[in-house]
Amino acid sequence: MTSSHRIRLRLLAAGGVLALAAGALAAAPSSAAPSSAAPQLRTSGSATALPAAGPAADQVSAAAPGGDDLYPSVVPPGRATGPAAPAAAKPRHDVDGDGLSDMIVMEYDHGTAVYSSKVGAWSDYAIYSADPEASYKDLLPVGDVGGTTKAELLSLSFDGELTLYETALQGTSAPLWSGRGWQIYNRVIATGDLTGDHHPDLLARDHAGGLWLYTGTGSVTKPFGARVKVASGWGVYDQVVGASDVDGDGLGDVLTRTLSGELWFHKGSGSATAPLKARVKVGTGWNAYNVISGPDDVDGDGLSDLIARAGDGKQYLCKSIGGGKFAAPTYYGSGWERNKFMVGAGTTQLYGKAQNLATEANGTLAKYSALANGTYLVPPTNVGTETPGSRTTYATGLNSHNHASYVQNIGSDLYIREQRVSTTWNYTLTVGPGDLTGDGKGDLLSRDSAGALWLHPGDGALVTRFGARVKVGTGWNAYDALVGAGDYSGDGRADLLARDTSGRLFLFKGTGTATAPFAAREQVGSGFGQYDLLFVPGDIDGDSKGDLLARLPNGEVYRYSSTGNAGTATFAAPVKFGSGWNIYKNMI
Repeated sequence: MTSSHRIRLRLLAAGGVLALAAGALAAAPSSAAPSSAAPQLRTSGSATALPAAGPAADQVSAAAPGGDDLYPSVVPPGRATGPAAPAAAKPRHDVDGDGLSDMIVMEYDHGTAVYSSKVGAWSDYAIYSADPEASYKDLLPVGDVGGTTKAELLSLSFDGELTLYETALQGTSAPLWSGRGWQIYNRVIATGDLTGDHHPDLLARDHAGGLWLYTGTGSVTKPFGARVKVASGWGVYDQVVGASDVDGDGLGDVLTRTLSGELWFHKGSGSATAPLKARVKVGTGWNAYNVISGPDDVDGDGLSDLIARAGDGKQYLCKSIGGGKFAAPTYYGSGWERNKFMVGAGTTQLYGKAQNLATEANGTLAKYSALANGTYLVPPTNVGTETPGSRTTYATGLNSHNHASYVQNIGSDLYIREQRVSTTWNYTLTVGPGDLTGDGKGDLLSRDSAGALWLHPGDGALVTRFGARVKVGTGWNAYDALVGAGDYSGDGRADLLARDTSGRLFLFKGTGTATAPFAAREQVGSGFGQYDLLFVPGDIDGDSKGDLLARLPNGEVYRYSSTGNAGTATFAAPVKFGSGWNIYKNMI
């Protein structure tokens, strides 16, 4: 195949934030109020409405927040005067060595940046890697692991490798330690010292809700001991925040949030066998935020605080007032919708897709990047031209770059990153919803002309190769749309959405098992037959759950945000995303 018949996706370079050009929004499809024409999903009485989606696509300010600053505006941390708090824990986020917490974020383009309290400004922050385009599922502020007075940072890759680095002002050291197998968890949390031995510990939650403790050892070459199960039932929390020392006793504490918005305080006990005391409810209404983060002590009173981001990208400081309780939130900056997460966030599930490709009538491909406030970054980036007659998909997280991969099926040839990876791809449809086998590597699904669905396990390589196919089942030609990019059920596993010819929408929950990758289907909606196109951006509203976009033939698009609830409450009521999207013949 010649270069004119292939496409190279020009991914945004990691390592910096791109300013939004003034006036650049004018050509984008416009947004308006919701319309009754969109199908309404029934919601259970216990379901709680999500935060407002934030400004519509044609109302987002094109200016970079904070004037000429390319990074989100933030109120610099104030410092309290007076006597030091007794026995307060050391900050985990101190990368500049001044004894105060700093702030590291991952941006929409997967670059990382730091706000240094010593410098008083934002700058790029380099996580050491042999692959400069590699990205991470999470970054964890573990603190001073080796007793050197310098804070360490952990990165978690998508295929389950946890790596420890020493931090410095502009970036990390080379890896000090790494370990594999962490893909068995849907959350890993840096808590500070829970056990009272002055070494920072980790908690990890498995997909069944079990909570595991990894005690710190004091060594950077073997930083954590063998895991011990310390709790069950933690699947009820959609956010788990390692808050460090909230009450000033020198021990790490944990905050959790339920889907209904209840905030719970789990006090560190100082015990290796039962590291957390019984939970205490300290607030309600915290589902007004899509992310809650633990930045350590922001105001210098010896108590760790929280920062919470609302659906419009504004952040709020929630000062600790003791006993696991917090004062009323105060404004802490805007523009945070351009961040995937702040290091220390209560949930940072990144699924390997945070964008869509739109195909114009002439085959030109435009890439739209998802922000964290329910909108796209605009204008889009033109990235190439689609080969006429090709069957395409935009697959989720096939490799360590954690961007979507453009997959072309031309005849019986399959191409990924311009490289032919199969000459026997004789399928009518291909979908890439993410990791379906539980190994942390993205996979593909295909459907043949007889309606059989097949799983193709990916190997995680940049030019992804696939193992022997596994038959998922037959009768899949009953569905006229199959889409997926992330978790719609709230358990952290990749799922699949299917629409049948009567317009009913079904969820197939991922199991993480190659031989039986899906649980029995569950109906999550009806009335979806009026849409001519369903497509998935990954998470576009910043709560780390996969979302769904649906287009009417007249070009209006509606956003369905995942709630983490089950059944017909899986998605919140539709919100109009914009109009004029029928300028594109396809979106993937």
